[in-house]
Amino acid sequence: MTESSTTEAAASGDMETSHGMESRYGAPKRRVTAKTQRWMILGALLLALAAMIYFTVGNAVGQIDHNDVGYTITSDTEAEVDFQVTKDLDATVQCMVHVLDNSYAVVGADIVTLGPQDGSNPEDRSQYYSTDVRTESRGVTGVVDSCWDAD
Repeated sequence: MTESSTTEAAASGDMETSHGMESRYGAPKRRVTAKTQRWMILGALLLALAAMIYFTVGNAVGQIDHNDVGYTITSDTEAEVDFQVTKDLDATVQCMVHVLDNSYAVVGADIVTLGPQDGSNPEDRSQYYSTDVRTESRGVTGVVDSCWDAD
Protein backbone atom coordinates (compact mmCIF):
# COMPACT_ATOMS: atom_id res chain seq x y z
CA MET A 1 0.00 0.00 0.00
CA THR A 2 1.20 3.43 -0.80
CA GLU A 3 1.20 6.34 1.51
CA SER A 4 -1.66 8.08 -0.34
CA SER A 5 -3.85 4.96 -0.22
CA THR A 6 -3.18 4.65 3.53
CA THR A 7 -4.20 8.28 4.04
CA GLU A 8 -7.34 7.76 1.97
CA ALA A 9 -8.20 4.60 3.91
CA ALA A 10 -7.71 6.41 7.20
CA ALA A 11 -9.90 9.29 6.03
CA SER A 12 -12.63 6.93 4.88
CA GLY A 13 -12.33 5.09 8.23
CA ASP A 14 -12.82 8.38 10.06
CA MET A 15 -15.93 9.02 8.00
CA GLU A 16 -17.27 5.56 8.80
CA THR A 17 -16.48 6.09 12.48
CA SER A 18 -18.23 9.44 12.34
CA HIS A 19 -21.35 7.91 10.79
CA GLY A 20 -21.16 5.04 13.29
CA MET A 21 -21.17 7.57 16.18
CA GLU A 22 -24.21 9.35 14.75
CA SER A 23 -26.12 6.11 14.39
CA ARG A 24 -25.21 5.12 17.92
CA TYR A 25 -25.62 8.46 19.77
CA GLY A 26 -27.70 10.52 17.37
CA ALA A 27 -26.91 13.68 15.49
CA PRO A 28 -25.03 16.41 17.33
CA LYS A 29 -27.31 18.88 19.14
CA ARG A 30 -28.01 22.24 17.60
CA ARG A 31 -27.12 25.42 19.44
CA VAL A 32 -29.92 27.43 21.01
CA THR A 33 -30.35 30.65 19.06
CA ALA A 34 -30.24 34.06 20.71
CA LYS A 35 -33.93 34.56 19.96
CA THR A 36 -34.84 31.29 21.68
CA GLN A 37 -32.67 32.22 24.68
CA ARG A 38 -34.51 35.55 25.02
CA TRP A 39 -37.89 33.78 24.95
CA MET A 40 -36.71 31.27 27.56
CA ILE A 41 -35.48 34.06 29.86
CA LEU A 42 -38.73 36.01 29.39
CA GLY A 43 -40.76 32.87 30.17
CA ALA A 44 -38.74 32.20 33.33
CA LEU A 45 -39.22 35.81 34.50
CA LEU A 46 -42.97 35.63 33.89
CA LEU A 47 -43.15 32.35 35.77
CA ALA A 48 -41.22 33.85 38.71
CA LEU A 49 -43.53 36.88 38.75
CA ALA A 50 -46.62 34.67 38.73
CA ALA A 51 -45.22 32.60 41.62
CA MET A 52 -44.45 35.76 43.62
CA ILE A 53 -48.00 37.09 43.11
CA TYR A 54 -49.51 33.72 44.01
CA PHE A 55 -47.59 33.43 47.28
CA THR A 56 -48.14 37.09 48.23
CA VAL A 57 -51.90 36.98 47.70
CA GLY A 58 -52.15 33.48 49.16
CA ASN A 59 -50.43 34.55 52.36
CA ALA A 60 -52.52 37.72 52.76
CA VAL A 61 -55.89 35.97 52.56
CA GLY A 62 -57.01 34.66 55.93
CA GLN A 63 -54.32 36.46 57.90
CA ILE A 64 -55.15 38.58 60.90
CA ASP A 65 -52.94 41.58 61.61
CA HIS A 66 -53.24 44.14 64.39
CA ASN A 67 -51.51 47.46 65.09
CA ASP A 68 -51.64 49.72 68.12
CA VAL A 69 -52.84 53.19 67.16
CA GLY A 70 -53.07 55.01 70.49
CA TYR A 71 -54.44 55.09 74.00
CA THR A 72 -55.94 57.52 76.49
CA ILE A 73 -55.75 57.03 80.23
CA THR A 74 -59.12 58.47 81.22
CA SER A 75 -58.90 57.80 84.98
CA ASP A 76 -57.27 55.60 87.62
CA THR A 77 -59.77 52.86 86.75
CA GLU A 78 -60.25 53.19 83.01
CA ALA A 79 -58.34 53.57 79.73
CA GLU A 80 -59.34 53.80 76.09
CA VAL A 81 -57.29 51.83 73.55
CA ASP A 82 -57.40 52.55 69.80
CA PHE A 83 -56.16 49.92 67.35
CA GLN A 84 -56.35 48.73 63.76
CA VAL A 85 -57.21 45.18 62.69
CA THR A 86 -56.78 43.72 59.20
CA LYS A 87 -58.89 40.62 58.61
CA ASP A 88 -61.11 38.97 56.01
CA LEU A 89 -64.36 40.88 55.56
CA ASP A 90 -66.57 37.96 56.58
CA ALA A 91 -64.40 36.78 59.51
CA THR A 92 -65.20 37.18 63.20
CA VAL A 93 -62.07 37.97 65.20
CA GLN A 94 -61.34 38.39 68.89
CA CYS A 95 -58.53 40.58 70.22
CA MET A 96 -56.96 40.69 73.69
CA VAL A 97 -56.39 44.32 74.74
CA HIS A 98 -54.14 45.07 77.73
CA VAL A 99 -53.53 48.19 79.79
CA LEU A 100 -50.11 48.19 81.45
CA ASP A 101 -48.63 50.13 84.35
CA ASN A 102 -45.13 51.63 84.50
CA SER A 103 -43.57 48.25 85.42
CA TYR A 104 -45.27 46.60 82.39
CA ALA A 105 -47.68 44.67 84.62
CA VAL A 106 -51.17 44.13 83.22
CA VAL A 107 -53.62 46.27 85.22
CA GLY A 108 -56.58 45.80 82.85
CA ALA A 109 -57.62 43.45 80.08
CA ASP A 110 -60.53 43.07 77.72
CA ILE A 111 -61.40 40.68 74.90
CA VAL A 112 -62.97 42.56 72.00
CA THR A 113 -65.05 40.66 69.41
CA LEU A 114 -65.02 42.11 65.90
CA GLY A 115 -67.66 40.70 63.58
CA PRO A 116 -68.00 40.68 59.80
CA GLN A 117 -67.79 44.07 58.08
CA ASP A 118 -69.05 45.65 54.90
CA GLY A 119 -66.82 46.22 51.92
CA SER A 120 -65.67 44.70 48.67
CA ASN A 121 -62.16 46.10 48.16
CA PRO A 122 -58.97 44.70 49.68
CA GLU A 123 -58.47 48.06 51.44
CA ASP A 124 -61.73 47.46 53.35
CA ARG A 125 -60.05 44.60 55.25
CA SER A 126 -58.41 47.14 57.61
CA GLN A 127 -60.63 48.89 60.15
CA TYR A 128 -59.99 51.08 63.20
CA TYR A 129 -61.53 50.18 66.54
CA SER A 130 -61.64 51.66 70.01
CA THR A 131 -62.47 50.01 73.33
CA ASP A 132 -62.70 51.08 76.96
CA VAL A 133 -60.81 48.89 79.41
CA ARG A 134 -61.45 48.91 83.15
CA THR A 135 -58.25 48.84 85.23
CA GLU A 136 -57.28 47.87 88.80
CA SER A 137 -54.90 50.83 89.08
CA ARG A 138 -53.72 53.68 86.90
CA GLY A 139 -52.25 52.46 83.62
CA VAL A 140 -49.60 54.16 81.52
CA THR A 141 -50.16 52.48 78.14
CA GLY A 142 -52.66 50.40 76.21
CA VAL A 143 -51.80 47.71 73.65
CA VAL A 144 -53.37 44.91 71.64
CA ASP A 145 -51.66 41.72 72.82
CA SER A 146 -53.03 39.34 70.17
CA CYS A 147 -55.91 38.64 67.79
CA TRP A 148 -57.30 35.30 66.66
CA ASP A 149 -60.06 33.86 64.49
CA ALA A 150 -63.20 33.31 66.57
CA ASP A 151 -65.03 31.13 64.01
